[in-house]
Formats: sequence, C-alpha cells, structure tokens
Amino acid sequence: MSQDKRVDSKKLFEKGEEAHDAGNYKLALEYLNKCLQESPGFTEAYYTRGSAREQLRDLAGANTDYNIYLEMKPDQPEALLNRATVRYQLKLYDQAKEDFLRLLTLPVGETQAVLFNQRPSASGSNQVMTVQGSMKPLLYNYLGLVDTKLGHYKEAIQWLDSAIRLEQKEADYYVNRGIAKEAMKDSTAIQDYQHALKLRPDHTVALHNLAALKRTSGEPVGMNDYLEQAIGSDSSMLQPYLARAYQRMEGGYYKGALEDYDRALEIDDRNPDIWLNRGLVKEKLNDFKGAFSDYTKAIDLNEKFEKAWLNRGNVLSKQGRFEDAIEDYTVVITYNADNAAAYYNRAIAKQKLKRSPEACEDLQKAASLGMPIPDKMNKEICK
Repeated sequence: MSQDKRVDSKKLFEKGEEAHDAGNYKLALEYLNKCLQESPGFTEAYYTRGSAREQLRDLAGANTDYNIYLEMKPDQPEALLNRATVRYQLKLYDQAKEDFLRLLTLPVGETQAVLFNQRPSASGSNQVMTVQGSMKPLLYNYLGLVDTKLGHYKEAIQWLDSAIRLEQKEADYYVNRGIAKEAMKDSTAIQDYQHALKLRPDHTVALHNLAALKRTSGEPVGMNDYLEQAIGSDSSMLQPYLARAYQRMEGGYYKGALEDYDRALEIDDRNPDIWLNRGLVKEKLNDFKGAFSDYTKAIDLNEKFEKAWLNRGNVLSKQGRFEDAIEDYTVVITYNADNAAAYYNRAIAKQKLKRSPEACEDLQKAASLGMPIPDKMNKEICK
C-alpha cells in the first residue's frame, strides 16, 4: 500500500511538473496539491508548487513552499533566489536581504532561473527576466533595491556601484542607483537617469524620474516630452500617467487630466489617492455627481481619508445638500479634531440652515486653529 502511494505521488508530481512547464499553473497546482496530500515529504513537489504559486501571484503561498523546500535543501541556489525575490515582493526586506547575502556565499556561477526584475519606482510593476551567466551583478542590484527600501541609501549605492562595475550596460542598475541618490538629495541622480536612457532610450522609469526631477527643480522645459515618451514606451506604467495628470491639472487642462486619471484607475483601482484626484478634476469640470462618486470610492478604500470626507462634504454643499455635508464634515472632525477647514466649512453649511449659534461656534473654533476669518463673515454669523 505504501509503495502504491509513492508510485501515485510520483505520477502526480510528473503531471504537475509537465503542466507547470507548459505554463498551465492552475492545473499544476491541482496535481501538486494531490501529490503532497498523498506524500507530504515529497521534497521536489514543494519547489515546483512554490513556483506555480509564484506565477499565480500567490506570493505568501510560494514563500511557504520555498521555506519548506529550503529546510530540506538549504543550499539550493535557484530556490533561494526564488524565495529572495518573493520576499522582496512581499516587502519582507530584512528576510530577502538574508537570502541575497546567502546567495553571494554559494558557488552558483550560472542559473537559468526565471525571476522578477524589480523596479522600486514602478509602483509594483515587475518585468519577468531570465538570468543567465554570473549572478553577482543581479544580486548586487537586488541588495541595492533592498537597502533602498530599508532606507539604507549609502549602502544601496555601494551595492549598485558594484553591480555597475560588473555589468556596465544594464540600464536598470543606473536607474536604481539614481533612485537611491535621489533619496539622499544627490544631484548626480540625474546623470544616472540620463546614462540609463543612452543605454535604453525607452526606459520608462528613467523617463518618468527625469521628468519629475525637472519639475521639482523648476525646469519645465521638455518635461512633457519625457512623460509622453514614458507613456509611449510602457502604457502599463502608473506613475507617468499620474505625473502627467498632475501637470495637466496644474495647467488647467482638466479634460486631459481626467483622461490620465481614467487610465491610471484601469491600472490600479485600489489606490484611494487616485480616486480623490479624479474627483477633484470632476469637481473642476462641474461634474458634482461624478466627483461625489469618486470621493465615496476613496472613502470605501480608506474610511479614515479625511480629505475625501472633506471634499465630499464640499460637493454636497455645492448641491445644496447641507445636512449631508454637515455629516461629512463631522466625520472629518471625529478623525481629526484640529481640522480647521472642516469647522470652517461646517459653519457655512450650518449658517445656510439658519443654525447661526452652532455656526458661530464652529467659526470660532476654526479661527482658534489658525483659519483666517473675514470680518464680514464673522459679523454675519456671530451677531
């Protein structure tokens, strides 16, 4: 009976491995789950299941499977590399760093491992790549990324210096070093982005970051060109759309800003800030119903989002829904008793409802918190 079980497990593993290699990860998972139910000690099945889970974006499950596998084979380099990159994606930076440092001590030489090439400024965007040849530049790059995430910018730059010394034609390494330098207010970051663009003129992150640097330095010339190139080079990147939307909104081109926020929400609809900003644009376009809907979505994603509550209250006031507006302003005050704008706006809404004593109280509170109150308004409300 025990022998039959081992035979069945092996067949299930082989089918799972075959499905995995064919790219059918869901089917692979089914076979490998059955294999491990039959034989919980089937070591190789954990590695292959971890890889399948990784491809299906079940990163926590992949991490667990790689942990089990590496307990049994602690020096297997491809599993260690896979776990390190999964931990990086899970934001387990200290643990990821341990794995990357461990890999530096192993005589791995070459690997055909498929992994995710992380770009920290790309809002979680990953590019799948196959590593061939020496792994050292890649490991130094990852260690630079990890230390950047941990706020160890000097160490990050040192790691990335090492990666660049070994591989001078990899644009990502210059971009990642530029990001670490930016965090240290090092003006040479711009040179790294420019060098990356010489190597890869369509490098989305370099284009975006160069545009952002020009904006913050007060140098708008050519910034829009960089953003257009960034969007053209990779339409799945979030940040260039957000940067261009901000630029368009600042310039009063609200329809264009709306288009960019629409596209941004197709890429990431779980970010309350994007919903808030699109609501602001809709409000500028006098689409109060649409603005209300966007502010509500931002609140659904983050119920303590004060600015969304405040802005929704403002939209309600503009529509004459003063009771509802007062409720939203009150929520803001509940979360932050020192929000002067909420008291000020609530005072106006209460005055519209002829509740002058309460309005005066709110107005005085807003003034005590530093909100400038026009004399005319003060006399009108606090008679």
